[in-house]
Amino acid sequence: MAAEQRPIAASATAAAWHTIPSWALVARQDYALGAPVERFEAQRTHSHTIEINSSHVAMISHPGTVARLIEDAATTAAS
Repeated sequence: MAAEQRPIAASATAAAWHTIPSWALVARQDYALGAPVERFEAQRTHSHTIEINSSHVAMISHPGTVARLIEDAATTAAS
C-alpha cells in the first residue's frame, strides 16, 4: 500500500471535500489511527459513513464491505 502513496500536489489549493461528496469507513479496532480520529474526520468532511469491527487494514479483512462502500460512492457520484 505504501508504494502507491504520493505526496500532495504543490498545485493543490483547497480540499476537495469542501465541494465534492465524500465517503468514509470507520474501523472500530483501528489502533494505528484510532476510531475517534476517523469519526472526527468523517464528521468534519460531512462524509457518508459506515462503521465496522475491523483493524486499520479493513480492505484486507473486510474486502466486500469496502467494495460496497466504493460502489455506493461511485453510483451516487455518477447520478
